[in-house]
Amino acid sequence: MDLTGHFGQEVRRTRLSLNISQEQLAAMSGVNRSHMGQIERGQKSASLYTIERIANALHCSPSQLVNFNSGDSE
Repeated sequence: MDLTGHFGQEVRRTRLSLNISQEQLAAMSGVNRSHMGQIERGQKSASLYTIERIANALHCSPSQLVNFNSGDSE
């Protein structure tokens, strides 16, 4: 999986673990809800600025959302 897809999956997994809707996360991070959906599905890349805003809204570090060290081998 590429970085964009991995990031989107991690955003979704973290959001769901916090019981936050996609719409709520979009509002909390200042990202358009439609764009947030595209990010979560791995259809659109997020800028570094957007990654930081999403991470802040999810109360985690940006590195937690882009970390590939999950035991996957490439």
